[in-house]
Amino acid sequence: MSKCKAPNSSHDVANQSGEERNNRHVKETITSKKPRVIVMNKERRDEMYTHYKDGLIKNDSIRALTWPADSERELLAKRIAGEVAEDLEERLIKAGSRDDIRQGGTFTGSEKAMYRSIQSFVAYVAHFVKESIQSSNLSVEARQGCRLHLPGQNVDYKPEDSDDSTRIDIGLVASKHDAAIELRVKPSYYRLRAVVEAKKGKGEGDLRDAFAQLCEYTRQMYAVQHNLRAVLGFTVCAGDIRIYHFGHSKIVASEPMDVTSPNGRRTFVELLVNMSLCDDSQLGRDPTMQYLPELRCWQIDCPDSSDDGSSSGVVSPYNFSNIICTADHLLGRHTRCFPATADRPAKRLERGESIMATVVIKDAFALAKRNASEDDRDEVKTLKTIRDTFERKKPNGILYPKIVVGGRVSFNRGSQPIEDTTSTIYAGANDELLAIVSSDSLFRAHRRIVMKTIGEPLRTVRTVKEFVAVIYDAMKCHYMVVKLYKILHRDISDNNILVVRMKDGTVRGLLIDFDCAIDISKDKEGVRGEMTGTRPFMSLNNLLRSNVMRTSLDDWESMLYLLCWYATIGFGTNGDCTEAQEPSTEQKLVKEQKHRDLHIAKWRHGTLVAITKAKLTNLRSLDNFKRDIVREFNKGTNNKELKDLALELYKALFKNGKLEEIYHGTEGEEEDPSLIAFLNGQPQPTSIDDDESNIANPFALRAEKWEQISDDLLSVIEKAKNDMVNWKDTP
Repeated sequence: MSKCKAPNSSHDVANQSGEERNNRHVKETITSKKPRVIVMNKERRDEMYTHYKDGLIKNDSIRALTWPADSERELLAKRIAGEVAEDLEERLIKAGSRDDIRQGGTFTGSEKAMYRSIQSFVAYVAHFVKESIQSSNLSVEARQGCRLHLPGQNVDYKPEDSDDSTRIDIGLVASKHDAAIELRVKPSYYRLRAVVEAKKGKGEGDLRDAFAQLCEYTRQMYAVQHNLRAVLGFTVCAGDIRIYHFGHSKIVASEPMDVTSPNGRRTFVELLVNMSLCDDSQLGRDPTMQYLPELRCWQIDCPDSSDDGSSSGVVSPYNFSNIICTADHLLGRHTRCFPATADRPAKRLERGESIMATVVIKDAFALAKRNASEDDRDEVKTLKTIRDTFERKKPNGILYPKIVVGGRVSFNRGSQPIEDTTSTIYAGANDELLAIVSSDSLFRAHRRIVMKTIGEPLRTVRTVKEFVAVIYDAMKCHYMVVKLYKILHRDISDNNILVVRMKDGTVRGLLIDFDCAIDISKDKEGVRGEMTGTRPFMSLNNLLRSNVMRTSLDDWESMLYLLCWYATIGFGTNGDCTEAQEPSTEQKLVKEQKHRDLHIAKWRHGTLVAITKAKLTNLRSLDNFKRDIVREFNKGTNNKELKDLALELYKALFKNGKLEEIYHGTEGEEEDPSLIAFLNGQPQPTSIDDDESNIANPFALRAEKWEQISDDLLSVIEKAKNDMVNWKDTP
């Protein structure tokens, strides 16, 4: 590591720039919903590594993602890197060689000394970058696109907006290219551009632990930074530095840069310099969202696609100051929702003041086809179809998501407009990496949708009556969408049903998020063998990845699981689910402990096989369902009525009179070879006539009668809603 001294690290809040003070306000207002609780220990590190190792790939071209796209800045970056590397080697020679790395790969000094060496190295490069930009011939516009990356002053610390007790080793923040070289005091996750996790050794265990911890820290960055499209992070294991790129479907790691060698040091220097001179979008930032310090709010550009899904070139600006749903995870769509308005605030918001929202904006990287006009699973098209037909036919009493505008997000990189997709994020990667991350099965497009109806999370329901009213509305909408358009939602979960409180005091339910929806009259492949949805609420047919056709019964089964979960945790003062904000760390820990030993907890935690086996057992028969699940419902108001509803839904779904008794339950006979085959991952017959062995397949025949059974299920929940007026508010 470099032996140069770190710059002056004093940092006085009183001397912050106006922009810095505004950014503190943004952090306070936009992070009102905290992410889920995770306590990092060895068990958790092992769990994190196991969970993400299959998504980890190694490819050294990941460093090329930071090469400046602008030719003027690219030439300057090469010159700066060469000068830094040359100066560094001269300094090391003058200082005399010093071997801080033992044979076998262990740093001989203290861990804190290792942190300081990393800080000094990064700050040293930042000094060079600043001076070189100031003395260069770069245009004013080109300079504005540059930045300095500096380490925080503190090491081994807990960021103030962390949701657990873990401590990061080093955080890197970005400053303007001409800013003073000062190290920030304990930068928050909201401020960080990257986290550095360091280990004294470089054995397999060190590398695994460093990667697992980096995953957790990066998750927290995604949770509180709502304009992130991708994130970079570093591990330092003795003298080996690796850069990690956290995308939506894969985590890509570089080969180690050995900074005990001249070549390794130069490679690391080049990376740091490129990160300072490349476009912000290359570092994962979203250029279509910008903070307006004069108003203390954000502006977000919302596209409106043509009817065929292609870009119309029309973009509408909206403004927001808070968030409803955060991207509190590493991989996936990274869905975020913002309450917003098309009206620009007339004056600057006061601290703690929020914009009066008239719409909700959904922002996500959804799986897609490359050609937007050929993308049959485009949620924008689906919502426009629902809106246009419902407005024309006006079905009585249906609350549905009303899209205003929506489409794929585009922005300019240099002077060229580009669509924000997986290919854009990995621009510069080699063919080998692109073939993986941008394959047809992993290709994603950045979509943004503006909707009229504003709701609250499902956890804000206050009573059983409210809950029943909400899920009835959601499933009535689901029923009509399937009946009228053959559009199957495929992701019924607590995140995708909103509580809408009307002006007259009534409570309604709104089904949202049609990202996973398909047209079952056209998409034959998507209705068999594909696993979609939210794990705790996945149907057995879905979990088993069977070849049995997916139907609306899978979504009704998900709704039954949702009902059972909320009936277990309870409502209002008798339960755990009325928080307007996400529960605190302490509340979550208490709740987790409270429900850990219940049968239903096995639907939420563990491997897919373990979850599947638990559901098969609990739902095998009506008696099993009563004993394992219904008996554990919360002893609150209308407990009996909710139990009755759950049992009637179970009977309509798993014990329907339209089916012979052999097709009741989840397993048929005790030693059903069909279910054994399911659990072993063997393909299943798509209908009872295809099964030459004549073994009863309870899922297959139900799928053939899905329309009639769906009618029964809707009738059950509709009856419960109508009967609510006679329910006595007693336990």
